[in-house]
Amino acid sequence: MNALRQLADECAAAWGLALEPPLESEASLVIPAGDAVLKLNADWHFEAEFEADALALWGGHGAVRLLARDDERHALLIERCRPGTRLWDAGDDEIEVVSPLLTRLELEPTEPHPFRMVADEADRWLEELPQRYPPSRLLDAALEVFRTVDRDAKHLVNQDLHGGNVLRAERESWLVIDPKPLVGERELDGVGLLRNADDPARWLHALVELGYDRERSWGWGFAHALAWDNAQDAARIYAARERSSRRR
Repeated sequence: MNALRQLADECAAAWGLALEPPLESEASLVIPAGDAVLKLNADWHFEAEFEADALALWGGHGAVRLLARDDERHALLIERCRPGTRLWDAGDDEIEVVSPLLTRLELEPTEPHPFRMVADEADRWLEELPQRYPPSRLLDAALEVFRTVDRDAKHLVNQDLHGGNVLRAERESWLVIDPKPLVGERELDGVGLLRNADDPARWLHALVELGYDRERSWGWGFAHALAWDNAQDAARIYAARERSSRRR
C-alpha cells in the first residue's frame, strides 16, 4: 500500500486534490477528496482493470460518474456518494433497489472496446478449475457452463454487483460503484448478487422476472463463484435451483 500511497500523492498534486483519511479496501487504495473519491487499484487486481471504461460508458446513469483517470497509475477519480451508505447497511430491500439499476446499466459496447470477453475467461477457467478442485458433481456442472458459453454475446456485465457496491447518494437515490466488467452473456450480471445473497433462490427468481434466462443465471451463478474461489457460495447457489423453480 506504500507504493499506492505515493501514486495517490502524485495524483493529488496533478488533480489539485486535498486528500482525506483513506477508506477500508482490500485490493485498492480509496481516498475521499472533497466531492470526489480517488481510487488506485493494485496492478495485480486485473478484474478491475477496465473499471474506468465501464464507468465512462455508463456516463453516470445508475453508477458513479468518472471525473478523471490516469491509466498509467491505475488511478481514477469518481464522484463522491453522500451519505454513501451501503445498501447492505441501509435496511432497504436489495431486489427492489438493484432491479431497476440492472435495467438502466444494460448496454452493448461498440467495437472496438477494451474489455475482456466472458468467453475467454470461460476458456481460462475451464483449464484452471480442474487443477484447483477435486472431482465433484459441482465442478462438472461448472465446467459444462464454461463449455457452453455464448461466444457471440456482447453485453457489458458486472461480475461484482451486490449490495456492498451500491451506495446511497444525492444525485440519484442509489449508485453502483466498483464494477468488474466483462463483455458476454448478460446473465453474468447476476453472479455477484447470487454469490452474496442470503437466499439465492429469491434473487434467481427476480432475475428471471427481469428477463434473464433461468438456467444460465443459475449456471453462471455457481460456476463463477467457484471460479472466484467461493466454493461454499457456489454450493449454496447450486442447491437453490429446486427452490427457485418452485417459485414459478
